[in-house]
Amino acid sequence: INAEYGVPWNLHEPREGTFEFHGDADLVAFVKLAQSLDLLVNIRPGPYICAEWDNGGLPYFVLGPRDNPIKVRSSDERFMAHVGRYFGVLLPKLRPLLYANGGPIIMVQIENEYGSYSECDHTYMSSLHDLMKEHLGEDVVYYTADGWDMHHLICGPIHDANVLTTINFGPNTEHHDAYYRMRAFQRRGPLVNSEFYPGWLDHWAEPHQCRAADLVRSMFERMVQSKLGSVYVNFYMFFGGTNVAFYGGANLRGRTYQPDPTSYDYDAPLSEAGDMTYKYKVIQETIRKSHPELAHETFAAAARNSTKKAYGWVEMTEIIDFGNLKTLSTCHKEKSRPRSFEEVDQDYGFVLYEIEVQGSEFDVLKVRNVRDRVYVFVDNYYVGKLYRNDPEAQMVIHHDFVKLSLLVENMGRVNYGPDLHDYKGLLGDVVLDGEVISREERWSMWCLPMGNLTRAPFVKSTLLPGPGSLFRGTFTIPDEPADTWVKLSNFTKGVLYVNGRNLGRYWTTVGPQKHLYVPSVWLRKGVNTVSVFEVERVPEKREFVGVEFVATPDVGECSGR
Repeated sequence: INAEYGVPWNLHEPREGTFEFHGDADLVAFVKLAQSLDLLVNIRPGPYICAEWDNGGLPYFVLGPRDNPIKVRSSDERFMAHVGRYFGVLLPKLRPLLYANGGPIIMVQIENEYGSYSECDHTYMSSLHDLMKEHLGEDVVYYTADGWDMHHLICGPIHDANVLTTINFGPNTEHHDAYYRMRAFQRRGPLVNSEFYPGWLDHWAEPHQCRAADLVRSMFERMVQSKLGSVYVNFYMFFGGTNVAFYGGANLRGRTYQPDPTSYDYDAPLSEAGDMTYKYKVIQETIRKSHPELAHETFAAAARNSTKKAYGWVEMTEIIDFGNLKTLSTCHKEKSRPRSFEEVDQDYGFVLYEIEVQGSEFDVLKVRNVRDRVYVFVDNYYVGKLYRNDPEAQMVIHHDFVKLSLLVENMGRVNYGPDLHDYKGLLGDVVLDGEVISREERWSMWCLPMGNLTRAPFVKSTLLPGPGSLFRGTFTIPDEPADTWVKLSNFTKGVLYVNGRNLGRYWTTVGPQKHLYVPSVWLRKGVNTVSVFEVERVPEKREFVGVEFVATPDVGECSGR
């Protein structure tokens, strides 16, 4: 039994030349944990991994400047220089963990679904293979993974090399057709479905995607009983997860931006909280029937779902209002034109842009090419929002004012398709009452990555500030913590923090996700804190400012696929 892990480059190199392999980014510990559980490992070092992860795992700095972008996922020398530096740090950590060296890693994937990308750069794929062999040697199985249509198999696999070609498909695909197509490109070797989809991904403002357990079982059963030859199946995802903090990505459908929610439950056999579902049980039964010799292996061992607890209502009595939001900034620029997140060396979160103007009642504000959502304040008073999906990103301001503040949210970089240069911030003109004001060098900017609130200067207050404010409350857990969920029915859109750590985004008015999962390891016995950064609408009364910890998930009602 294998575990597959996609390695997010932007987790391990969050800033150019700065590497992180500790704490949540301790890749070596993760692989060793898998080995301790008698699991083998397929590793996907990228550099691109997709995975509904921000930018497909690519760090923001590899995009290059907007006026001279780096051609990512290609043999562009600038991109390959970044890849070489990263692989030179990452891959030596993996070499001792290869199966040939006593570790659990049996397979290493080269790139990810490259046949789905428009470049079709065979030199690039061969260069990645060479880099991996340089650092890992040849005592491991290298492979590619692609869709099974003709274009994918022409551009994705590395032909004429000792690299295994594998394909990805779900339960609605006839496996005979897919494998016969693959055999046209690779005559021998095992038949591998690297990503068999038992569920599917979600987007904000769309229904929760589900796939029927019996449909998944039927196709899985046909594959494992296939007479085509040796068949290997990897479930993606077998274990649902969480797009913690700001790591969730997005898709583009035409010009419509589709950001991913915090939950990555995926309708997987094991839920976001690791619970066994009916789908898990029917897959387990199928394996038992096909391989009775494995009946007493790890997968069949006695297991139980984790304990869940409802810690109840938590009132939030501390605040940081919008006027004091700048105390959390990590950079400040004066007398500048509006710059993108990437230009100010910021990966995630928010950037606040301000300018002094002589604004009048009924002035029309237009913001062109905002990425992704802008919250508009005049004289620190919230007046509305604009979104990149709006057909006309404009609004009428019903106040005289002297200061215009634009709080721009990065909701996740596109992680799939040809549009990976998803720069963030104010990218186009800002027009007020017909006058372009974004080209003037008199803007101030504050970087607000909002990654951790452990040291944030909250103050006790009975006031009810408007959107763009933070709220914090405390609660006590008398015994060992259990898994739980946070219900935010009195809030609209923003970010949730538990004990100062960024758990992820919420957007209760559009869903599908309504409750955010909190694993027990994020909590502690004794006093805990929960914080909310609300950017759109605060509760109407002070006594409603709070959240509720409940014992059940709500990722939305199912929509079949």
